Amino acid sequence: MGIRELSFNKIVYLVIALLFLVSVDAFSQHDLSTLKKRKDQNAKDIAYTNTLLSNTLKNKNVTLGQLNILTQRIKSREALIQSIENEITFMDAQIVTINSDVKELEEDLVKLKLQYAKVIQYAYKQRNSHEKLMFLLSSKDFNQAYKRYKYLQQFSEYSREQGKLIGSKRETLNSNLLQLKTTKSEKVVLLTDKTKENQSLAAEKSQQSEIVSKLKQREKQLRDDLKTQQDYTKKLEKEIQRIIESQAKLAAKKNNGEGKFGLTPEEKILSDSFDQNKGKLPWPTKTGFISEKFGEHKHAVLKHVNVRNDGINITTDSNAECRSIFKGEVTHILSMPGLNNVIIIRHGEFFSVYSNLSTVNVKKGDTVTSKEKIGVVYTDQAQSQTVLKFQLWKGSTKLDPALWLYRN
Repeated sequence: MGIRELSFNKIVYLVIALLFLVSVDAFSQHDLSTLKKRKDQNAKDIAYTNTLLSNTLKNKNVTLGQLNILTQRIKSREALIQSIENEITFMDAQIVTINSDVKELEEDLVKLKLQYAKVIQYAYKQRNSHEKLMFLLSSKDFNQAYKRYKYLQQFSEYSREQGKLIGSKRETLNSNLLQLKTTKSEKVVLLTDKTKENQSLAAEKSQQSEIVSKLKQREKQLRDDLKTQQDYTKKLEKEIQRIIESQAKLAAKKNNGEGKFGLTPEEKILSDSFDQNKGKLPWPTKTGFISEKFGEHKHAVLKHVNVRNDGINITTDSNAECRSIFKGEVTHILSMPGLNNVIIIRHGEFFSVYSNLSTVNVKKGDTVTSKEKIGVVYTDQAQSQTVLKFQLWKGSTKLDPALWLYRN
């Protein structure tokens, strides 16, 4: 039986293949870790909305605030179910891969055992030292004797390596079988979780429909409340426009009309830094979710009624702190009906506006830093909700704050 020796190129290919397998496995583990983290975050989001919702339930009357929180919980629940489904899909792919590996290992073991059996049989025939010596002495010349001697050495080494390889393959097979069993068990748990979450989702959607139905019975009041709120919003918009124009004129006069928006070199640096942090800015509250998005959209209850928001509404915890999203100067503090206290902070060419504050912790002219507490968000006891109305402007242009805040 001849001895198969690995060439240098084959060794290189083997090393590359092993590295590839390791990298694929590492990627798979990373991918699974990401899926689990996302699922855990979905669960935390649901727990948070549960806390907010429990506070609104103290109010016997159903409210828009209650509907907003329940709608957010439904979104979080749907996201959780999607995360579970993604993890199940990943598990299914793993099971297919492991099954394929197991089959291949079993086939390899059968081949290796057959080869090893032949090796053992040959070794048994050559077990006699006298026969080995005669094998060497029967050589035609010294060169042939040397080759036969190396052959016997290589054969002995090959026998040992074959034995080790069989043992290694068997260990790998056992490990894969254990991993297969674990993965299947995890999949069963995920399927159970998915069933429970689907049941909870169905119950929440039923509750949502019930709240919408009750709110529709108060359609006139909802329309009156919406008109009043829209009036407050228009007044704030006009005031912001006036403030921004006066700020631009003042800055231009101070700098002899030079520079964009009359910015000083320092203000230009601040403005550019703000611009470069799009999508990375901290939230104006530590916790919360966007309960009303930017721009025009349909009313949550009223049919054929559109709502326009110049910023976003962030529903948060009772007595939540309001924070500056970036370094800047407090240019104005307003007190407006329906919006309580309003703080306007200038960041070079940008302005951040924080409305519906119960208390204010800064004064006009103050320089604030990123995440610095500037006030406390007002809690509407009638609606059982705490909502920060947040706007972002670049000069006289309204921006969608959701695109500028950090997206978790």
